Amino acid sequence: MSLKCGPLRLTQTPDSGREGLQLYLRGNTGMTLDLALLNATVHTGSHTRPLIGAAVGISNGRIVHIGPTEEIRALCRPETTIRNLGGMFLAPGFIDVHVHVLMAAEYLSAVGLRDARSMQEVVERVAARAAATPDAPWIYGLEWSYGYPDLPGGVFDRAMLDVVSSDRPVLLVSAMAHAAWANSRALEVAGITAETPDPPNGEIVRRPDGSPSGWLKEHAVDLVRRHMPAAHEQDRRRGLDLAFQEAARCGVTRMQSAAFDESLLPMLHDLELSGKLPIRIGMMTEIAPPSMTEARLRDAVALRATYDTDMLRIDGLKFFLDGVLESHTGSMPDGYADRPDLTGALLWEKEPYIDAVRRGMEAGFTIWTHAIGPGAIALSLDAIEAAGLLSHRLRPRVEHVELPYRADIDRFSRIGAIASMQPVMIAPSDVWMGMEGVWEARVGTRRLQNAFPMRALLDAGAGLAFGTDWPIVPLDPKLGIRKAVLRRPLGAPADAGWVTRQAITFPEAFHAYTEGAAYAAGRDQDEGRITEGAYADLTVLSANPFTVDPDDLPSLQNVLTIVGGRITHETL
Repeated sequence: MSLKCGPLRLTQTPDSGREGLQLYLRGNTGMTLDLALLNATVHTGSHTRPLIGAAVGISNGRIVHIGPTEEIRALCRPETTIRNLGGMFLAPGFIDVHVHVLMAAEYLSAVGLRDARSMQEVVERVAARAAATPDAPWIYGLEWSYGYPDLPGGVFDRAMLDVVSSDRPVLLVSAMAHAAWANSRALEVAGITAETPDPPNGEIVRRPDGSPSGWLKEHAVDLVRRHMPAAHEQDRRRGLDLAFQEAARCGVTRMQSAAFDESLLPMLHDLELSGKLPIRIGMMTEIAPPSMTEARLRDAVALRATYDTDMLRIDGLKFFLDGVLESHTGSMPDGYADRPDLTGALLWEKEPYIDAVRRGMEAGFTIWTHAIGPGAIALSLDAIEAAGLLSHRLRPRVEHVELPYRADIDRFSRIGAIASMQPVMIAPSDVWMGMEGVWEARVGTRRLQNAFPMRALLDAGAGLAFGTDWPIVPLDPKLGIRKAVLRRPLGAPADAGWVTRQAITFPEAFHAYTEGAAYAAGRDQDEGRITEGAYADLTVLSANPFTVDPDDLPSLQNVLTIVGGRITHETL
């Protein structure tokens, strides 16, 4: 409900930028507000005590005053919108430092499979989509798991999909996004036969007779995906709207795209120009092996110059060094516990990768590197260390950091590398069906002590930032914070924690989704805290998360989300 209150004069408006705003605050006692949030429990930053019964005043998209409720009320004018929060918890907006915006839009508008509990249910959803969309040229789905109880022999085969769609191509991308499952028609469209060789850094899984099974790993997925028709603009816009609604519902005020979303930039830019972009987005552009050419670097520089605002910006360069442990494609130089003959793969040669990272940083780019296995993590740190002082200024990141060597944990702080991690993926049986024990089987008990080593990284002084890889796992930050603290699936008993020596505290986890995330995103001057002069990017929770049992965090509601002083979600 919007309330109004009495006027005060506005003698001048702030200059652009935070310094101008602070001068304005110091020099204008007649300040007035666009939005006032009253009677809140205000958490200004993750290492401070909440201000009980405080209020926040917002003008021109920024926080201009924090103080007692009556003090803020006195700054209102007739047009000021007021929200009386009744003691609810007002916090900085959550920042998710690792999402895939286009994939999220596709997931919300395609065949979603993350919550499917059986192979039969997966096939039934494909059949339902086929029946509901008879004119669609393809059937596309995302997020199947590896361990359905009714999956014959644990092997995905095109025959199961052919039963429900033999005339139209079907492509289902896995929960890890590093594999896919195609029906016979999709393989036919892509020209994949028994004679088709595996592509570089990819595998066409085959039946005993050598024919393709329909299970594709890593870059083999692209052999089929490149034949899918481009989505219509209205379909993309509809998917984006759903993605934005979900982000606002979860209290997320900034997302950082982890590559593959550049095709959305013109549409996002148009939304920004029309004032309809409801979330801040930073985007990475991928540098693919085998090397970074001068032309590719120039393209990245030009893209950065084109998109460089507070709402939409190219944040840096993204490299992929390995795959994932679940599909034996993460870099494990010492071999997998369940397949000692396999070591995964490094997608880049060492010297070209280190050279590309150095040149990217010399051009002023932040560097992200997907590195899950210890071999990839070590190489990513080698490249950052070789860049010298640039690393401390540009805040390079290692994405995922699931299983580093113990010696490499100590390197993060020393060389200025940030660990960008996705805590919902810890013990993920509550997210993906049949994943109990899969990660452990790949890694072995001897190496488990360094699994998702958040505690060890913080103790070593490393910067830590949280994200989700959404839509790979759900976007809600409360799920990630809970998992980082408890290290057990939803509904699991208290004694079922997984590698609990690596658990962190609630304030540390909250920091990794707010101040720590803002630092990793290069936005700590304007975001991640509630302070005068910062952007009014805020979320309101139904209760104080610092005082509830961590197991109950997911039950808290995000009742209000504000981006740049604009309400994007409200259930008050």
